[in-house]
Amino acid sequence: MERYFDEELHKVKKHLLEMASLVEEAITKALTAIERKDLKLADEVKTIDRKVDNMEIAIEEECIELIARHQPVGTDLRFLIGVIKINNDLERMGDHAVNIATQVSYLLEQPHIKPITIIWSMVREVREMLKDSVESFMTNDADRAQHVCERDSSVDSMRDETVRILLTHMIEEPEKIGAAIPFLLVAKNLERIADLSTNICEDVIYIAQARIIKHHAEEEKN
Repeated sequence: MERYFDEELHKVKKHLLEMASLVEEAITKALTAIERKDLKLADEVKTIDRKVDNMEIAIEEECIELIARHQPVGTDLRFLIGVIKINNDLERMGDHAVNIATQVSYLLEQPHIKPITIIWSMVREVREMLKDSVESFMTNDADRAQHVCERDSSVDSMRDETVRILLTHMIEEPEKIGAAIPFLLVAKNLERIADLSTNICEDVIYIAQARIIKHHAEEEKN
């Protein structure tokens, strides 16, 4: 029975990693669609998101069934609770990818705006954070997860700098306000994806070490 339960846990982990791969694909396509102003690619993001939504429901049901059937404790229970939370965070990332992709149709109707270099630096950092958060879950690596959490503030700084640059453009060239707004929304959604990557890493630390670092819980205990 114990071996069967281990196999079921492995299957849950496999399904979650498949979902994470789809979410990464959606984010990559959404950002490429923005860069190229490619409506076809933007539509593909919405198709992927529907698959992600279905996977979220299936994985959550899978976890609840295993908890009800086996009544696990300790590491196994933390793993299943962590998976349910990570599952929800990944689904929300898919929604943010759709939000980004939706901006393509607006950009096509607007005049050209100067390239915002900082936003593409933000893109690279956010994608690395997501990749590292998924790999920290895959390898149960709390140290790697902690490092991702520490990088979240750099994304916040890049978001703030992006907003500052875009507001300057809007003041200097009011006729291009419409072109700047989609990039403001892209920056906002990128920052939320980074936050959700941090959430995943907080759950990895909980699974691996039974430590709750969310909302500085450990500091408040001391």
